[in-house]
Amino acid sequence: MGLGLNLPDRLKNRRLNYVRLRLFFMKRYRLHRLEGILITVVIAIVVGCSAMTTGISPGKDGTPDPAARIETQAILAALGNRNAGLKNFKGIGTVRIWQEGRLKIDERIAWVGSDPGRINIAVLIGGHPAVKLASDGKWFYYYEAGKGEPTYKKYAASNASLKRIISIAIQTDDVLSLLAGRVPIRDHHRAILHKLETEPGYALVLKKRWWGTIQKIYLDESKTQARKIEFFSRTGNLIYRVRFDAVQTVNSYLIPGRLNITNGKDVQFELDIKRYLADVDVTSSMFVLNPPQ
Repeated sequence: MGLGLNLPDRLKNRRLNYVRLRLFFMKRYRLHRLEGILITVVIAIVVGCSAMTTGISPGKDGTPDPAARIETQAILAALGNRNAGLKNFKGIGTVRIWQEGRLKIDERIAWVGSDPGRINIAVLIGGHPAVKLASDGKWFYYYEAGKGEPTYKKYAASNASLKRIISIAIQTDDVLSLLAGRVPIRDHHRAILHKLETEPGYALVLKKRWWGTIQKIYLDESKTQARKIEFFSRTGNLIYRVRFDAVQTVNSYLIPGRLNITNGKDVQFELDIKRYLADVDVTSSMFVLNPPQ
């Protein structure tokens, strides 16, 4: 047999060599695969860090401007902390809703809000609540009186909106923030501040990776007051626009006097605030709607 081995022994050795060779390539493959994964992770971290440029505006040469970054971060911080001490509030006013240019609703409205995430809104017809909605932070409640049996719904509060009521997909958390005189700020990776060309003031554009522009905040000349806010979908379409038509001071808080909200197409919502009370006492039961008896 040449090597002093019989056929079975040679076959055993070939099989053993084959197993060793396969294990070697498998280890090499796993090593290369691990190296590839590590390289991918490192690249993702580097790219992610470079994309997390909140508050960076490009300089004239296209590079991030450190001074602009500091300024935009300061503006966002000031907007985010506006009326931070206002926890509980309530008010009454008039709500008007136009659809396709025709006035559909012109009624009184009352609300109670409590930070974080609790709100109760009632549309009053003839002095009685015809439509009520509430959120206790966990559940969203909806009640509508009408001919026959009233409508009652309860579902998870996450991403709850007023689209059913005003045909605008504005989230209840945004409503709470706006009524408290705050600017809802979306998560983003980059912020660009630039001066408006057609009117006085500035625009703060918030961008999100894999999304594009997610929000625009229009500021006055002092860059301290938001005059208008726009929110955009992933496809770049306007979700809704809110405009602060009037402001008022209540207990040292700067509060909207009139809000105008539109989907930019066929629906316009206007809230005229007649009375506003800040730092009021609230109870948990105010933000729960029980099923009709």
